[in-house]
Amino acid sequence: MATITLRASKGSPLTNTEVDSNFTNLNNDKYESGDNISAADITASGDVTLAVASNVSAAGTTQGTATAITKTYNIVTTGAANQGVKLPSATLGLVINVYNVSGYTIKVYPASSESIDGQSADAPVEVVDDNGKEFVGTASGTWRAVGSGGTNVQDFTINGSANLLGSVTYGIATVSAAGTTQGTATALTETVNVITGGTANQGVVLPTAAAGLTVIVQNTTSVDMKLYPNSSDSIDGGSADAAVTLPANTTATVTCKNATDWIRHRALAVYNSSGALIN
Repeated sequence: MATITLRASKGSPLTNTEVDSNFTNLNNDKYESGDNISAADITASGDVTLAVASNVSAAGTTQGTATAITKTYNIVTTGAANQGVKLPSATLGLVINVYNVSGYTIKVYPASSESIDGQSADAPVEVVDDNGKEFVGTASGTWRAVGSGGTNVQDFTINGSANLLGSVTYGIATVSAAGTTQGTATALTETVNVITGGTANQGVVLPTAAAGLTVIVQNTTSVDMKLYPNSSDSIDGGSADAAVTLPANTTATVTCKNATDWIRHRALAVYNSSGALIN
């Protein structure tokens, strides 16, 4: 706030120097178009328009040759595969959005010596075609991509087809079977579960059934184990809570067909002479 000398406060007419000082202080403290401002809460009763670069071209194959971006919203419309753009220097609270409609997967680099999502300094992240990412400065020199939580996410749902452009790595756990009942068996928590210990007929218990959920259980021991569904669930349409045998040195892959029943995948179905499935 500019310092102003008021006649009412002074109690006498202002001198020429005091008048000049008032105008000088007002001039020094005024905001002009293009100035950076610092404010507390701001309430907008209408639209807010942020700076947009609507025709960015990705370039180069390194951080040093990537196109520097300077706006809040940056739409990459041209480029070639694995060409890139480079974020400005990260400061706490700075927000930058990158939208890629170039037809190629592009790279987004941090500024020199900075990082994105906890990666090594200067390492880029990818933005696939027809997609975008929002980057938030969480500290000086550090960016995080919104919604990524780094490279880890919690649950997410795809409401259409998904194209996997690389390998998929599932969560894996090494466990020991335990107990002789569903309640005392070892709970499984990952997609791939490797049983390396336990005694004959001890067991493991699947997570709560959910339609489409898939779990792989590998019994690497030399004894048969029990595979239990979770409470009130079933396996292969059997009785609720009933276990099935997981033979020594075998792997079972099970998928929920609904919210209560797991179905085992079988490379070969074997039936007895009465037509009952025995494997």
